[in-house]
Amino acid sequence: MLDILFTDITIITMEDDKPVINRGFVGVIGGKIAHVSETAPEEGAARKISGKDKLIMPGLVNTHAHTAMCIMRGYADDYALHDWLYKKIFPVESRLTEQAVLAGVKLGFAEMIRFGTTSVSDMYFYQLAAAKFALECGIRANLSNAVLALSPDFDFETDRAVAELRELLKSFHGADGRRVRADASIHAQYTSTPDVWKKTAKIARDNRLIMHLHLSETKREHEECVAQLGKTPARMFYENGVFGVPVIAAHCTWLSEEDMEICAESGVSCAHNPVSNLKLGSGIARISQMQKLGMNVSLGTDGCCSNNTHDLFEEIKAAALLQKGTTGDPTVLNAYSALKLATVNGAKAQGRENEIGRIREGFDADLIVLDLDAPHLYPVFDPLSTVVYGARGSDVCMTVVKGKVLYENGEHKTIDIERVYDEVEKYALPLVK
Repeated sequence: MLDILFTDITIITMEDDKPVINRGFVGVIGGKIAHVSETAPEEGAARKISGKDKLIMPGLVNTHAHTAMCIMRGYADDYALHDWLYKKIFPVESRLTEQAVLAGVKLGFAEMIRFGTTSVSDMYFYQLAAAKFALECGIRANLSNAVLALSPDFDFETDRAVAELRELLKSFHGADGRRVRADASIHAQYTSTPDVWKKTAKIARDNRLIMHLHLSETKREHEECVAQLGKTPARMFYENGVFGVPVIAAHCTWLSEEDMEICAESGVSCAHNPVSNLKLGSGIARISQMQKLGMNVSLGTDGCCSNNTHDLFEEIKAAALLQKGTTGDPTVLNAYSALKLATVNGAKAQGRENEIGRIREGFDADLIVLDLDAPHLYPVFDPLSTVVYGARGSDVCMTVVKGKVLYENGEHKTIDIERVYDEVEKYALPLVK
């Protein structure tokens, strides 16, 4: 018997040969998708959910977030990145405690689940606490703590981020059937050294980890690297072995064509963060050109204090519109291709392309349901266009990860949201000043 059966529902499968089933059935058993068809399954189901005025699709994948930074939502708006970091963000972060960060993680994961994100690549600190909460609340997570070598007395072997990565590997990597995983992480070219890159890449290589880093986010960052070292950040990472492991490179806003070719050949995935890049005035990544050259492009929200939400539906629409506007070609990134950024491509970037990102029999049941009974979503001529150009995170009425319902019709099933608000108020907000 099936655990859950969605009946008579519009299905976005994200399968290239048949991306949409206008009226079909999706069955779930044991955390896996067991039935996807226009016809009903023969077996019964413990729970049947009517698909009237509903749409089911793969859960969204956020490949670049600093989840706990939601405690600084609205705190430091309208700054350029360098001033934003050094005058506002880094001073606050120097005061943050584990309790404060965990409160932010809880708030951020709750928001993601509410808005249809089922898997996230999160880069921040105190990730042992984040891993424990990810296991509790049910979200899928790739967790990393970025290594920064800003101090002249930096010691890789005693660095907190390195120690935390080793503990993540020991205690949480692969937990709950790979739902929670550890990633290696270098913050950026300008905040570390070649020695750090090589040592971190070795940990990633030895443990078959993904590397999560920032790459050419701003023009200043990119041009200062060229002026000081004679090479771009991408070239520096490539020549120092960082691109010898799977990489999620956040932003890629100022990549040269040669950089894109290097990334494509090395299998580097871009985590495009269009809303954050626009808000910080960092620029617009040329993702259509990246894709032409063979790069995998996914989507991220970045941290909430440079966005200011974890709503991936905003990123999907922004990504599509920006490419159309900057190239002058309205066909350059169609609705299906835009939606792939947050599903299929995100799964690939996380090393989960055989687990999630599609509604396919045998895949993990990471699913979201949208309520189409709303003026801004009516009428529906093309479900793909409706989702990409019209939907918002608030249209999600159910979020499921590995067959477990995490959110339904306004209610978090695994998170006490009122308690989370209290913890943010008590532990985090007094430190944000």
